Amino acid sequence: MKKITVYLIDDHHVLRQAMAEMLGAEEDISVVGQSGEARGGVAEITSLRPDIAILDLKMPGMGGLAAISEIVRAAPRTGIIIFTMYDNPAYVWETTNAGASGYVLKSASKEDLLRAVRAVHAGAGYLQAEVTKPLLRRLAQDARSQGQKASITLRELQVLECLAEGQSNKIIAHTLSITEDTVKAHLKSLYDKLGASDRAHAVAIALRQRLIE
Repeated sequence: MKKITVYLIDDHHVLRQAMAEMLGAEEDISVVGQSGEARGGVAEITSLRPDIAILDLKMPGMGGLAAISEIVRAAPRTGIIIFTMYDNPAYVWETTNAGASGYVLKSASKEDLLRAVRAVHAGAGYLQAEVTKPLLRRLAQDARSQGQKASITLRELQVLECLAEGQSNKIIAHTLSITEDTVKAHLKSLYDKLGASDRAHAVAIALRQRLIE
């Protein structure tokens, strides 16, 4: 029997090792590699061409969203599953649009992750039940507000989260590996979309609307 080959990218070493052991114990799955950061992981995926790549969304350096795009370009036959603690429907929407086929929360059961691996390998998609309802609600809200303010993008959500942590433009730029001018452009867009007058106002609105927690 040909095994499903899996590559893991997650900066949490203990969790990554536990995932590798859990997946590797299955008769039909083989973990062929793992990395604690996205850039090196993408390079290995490009070389190994595994059936499945499982990656965290938020990591130092290259983030999960950028990694998805790189994997889609360099190894288009590799199915991508996001394994994250974030259940925000905007994250689900943006990652699936970028090319991910599965989205599983780190609070999921072993069975959920195994179902995701096997479903994506079979050519299907997989959304954990806990993220499906919020996503459908978000899609309904987007449909109702079509023609009004555009939806907040994943990058803008990341900027919002940095704002909520009190980070300066310089630190946000370093955290997200973008320029300060790009940060300023994201802030202007956020202010327009949220109807906010400044950083504190934007955070307050985002918290009230549960865009961030």
